[in-house]
Amino acid sequence: MSNKKFVYRKGFLHFEPNEGAIITAYKRSLSMGILPGSYTKGAGNMVGCLGEVAVELYLRNSIYVGDTEFNYDFLYRKKKVEVKSKSCGGLPKLSYSAFINGKKSKVDSNDIYFFTRVKRDLSMVYLLGWLPSKEIDSVGVYRQKGDVDKDNFVFRSKGYQIIIDSLRKPKSIKKA
Repeated sequence: MSNKKFVYRKGFLHFEPNEGAIITAYKRSLSMGILPGSYTKGAGNMVGCLGEVAVELYLRNSIYVGDTEFNYDFLYRKKKVEVKSKSCGGLPKLSYSAFINGKKSKVDSNDIYFFTRVKRDLSMVYLLGWLPSKEIDSVGVYRQKGDVDKDNFVFRSKGYQIIIDSLRKPKSIKKA
C-alpha cells in the first residue's frame, strides 16, 4: 500500500484513497463480520476500515493490530490508538460532531481516539483530529439512544458526542 499525499485544506487533512487503500479496507471489512450492537448490521465496516487505512498511512511506523485487538486499531509510539469513523456526504464542518459508541462507565483500554469522516462514495477521507482517552469525559457529552441534539440529530446509540472543533489537530499527534 503506497502512501498518498495528505493535503491540509479547509480545516482538515484530506486523503484521497487509491486502489490499494480501498482493497486493504475491503479485505479488513470482510473479515470483521457484523460486530455486536451494530445498528448498520455491518454496512459501516467499509467506512470504518477506510478511516483506519487513512490513519495508518498518516501515522508512519504505526503497527496495525485491529485484526487481533478489539479495543484499539494501532500501536503508535507505544500508544494504543482507536480510530472512529463516520460516513458523510461532503466536507464536514467544525461544528459537526464525532462519536464514540458505548457505556458511560466504560474503561478504555486505548490511549488515543483518532476521528475521521469518510465520504459515502469512499472517494475522500477527512482526518478530523484526536483526543487522549482520558479527556473524553471532559470534552464530550454523553448521549442516550434517542436523544436529540441542537441540530435535531437523533442518536441511534448511546455514547460520547464530541464537537469536531474541540479535537486536537491531526498533526499534533506526531508530537504527543
